[in-house]
Amino acid sequence: MKIAHFSDIHITANSSAIPWRAMLSKRIVGWLNLQLLGRKGDFREAASITSALVEDLRELQADHILFTGDLSGLALDSEFEEANRLLEPLLGSDRITGLPGNHDFYVPAAARAGTYDRLFGVWEKSDLAEPPPIVRLLGDDVALIALRDSRPNAFHDSSGLVGADQLGRLEKVLEDPALEGRRKLLALHYGPRRSSGEPDGRLHGLRDAEALLSIAHEGGIELVLHGHLHNRFVLPAGDGTPITIANPGSATHSRYERAYHIIETGAEGIELSARRYDPDAGAFAPWEDAPGSGALPPPV
Repeated sequence: MKIAHFSDIHITANSSAIPWRAMLSKRIVGWLNLQLLGRKGDFREAASITSALVEDLRELQADHILFTGDLSGLALDSEFEEANRLLEPLLGSDRITGLPGNHDFYVPAAARAGTYDRLFGVWEKSDLAEPPPIVRLLGDDVALIALRDSRPNAFHDSSGLVGADQLGRLEKVLEDPALEGRRKLLALHYGPRRSSGEPDGRLHGLRDAEALLSIAHEGGIELVLHGHLHNRFVLPAGDGTPITIANPGSATHSRYERAYHIIETGAEGIELSARRYDPDAGAFAPWEDAPGSGALPPPV
């Protein structure tokens, strides 16, 4: 089974063209990040790189595609519509699972408007009970479980939360006989660890990361896949985490590698490889020596 995993494309509106009424919210913080802290330049090529990414994914012909959030920069309708246009070749496929990120619910009004769900809700199909969590039974040997952990937050807060109800559902899903004998992979937007192995900060990371890792480990999860952190890394199972954690980073952020991951499962284990954007070619290509690639260690 071959799964392609990308994240955090951040299609971002031109900051000078954002309606002033939309700025009467947390979006003013995002606007300041765009104008004063360089984020405007970080994603200036997001649209063209996303187009190259879609073309690469179509040529790769993976068995399944996973997206772990942050289609948008400020959860504006114009951003979702542009992301929808760019990703349109993937939208009709049954072979894709996608989750929203915190930037897709940047303000409560965006969550209430439901633009993300209207345009991308098709990505949250589940093969078992109604989500959350999403459960995709892939081939004969893989179960991909995906959680919604993003929500609107206060001005100063960009943290995520799985929540007690969803954690309880996850625990039951992991015991479902339909998952018996399958390799179990868990996907969400926020990562339970940073690349150092340390938990993320309270106002930026996953609030219930420890509870999630405990349930995942007890339930036989072999690999956690996430986004949110724009620096790509693979954190192998060991002292920092009982389960290997893999984050492809932002596929479009100019200060990072602009990569995505390929996860291949087989009888002997799980292997990970990466492809990254080549600006000279305007296309994605194999990243042969990507740190953390190769066979992944089993949970400890």
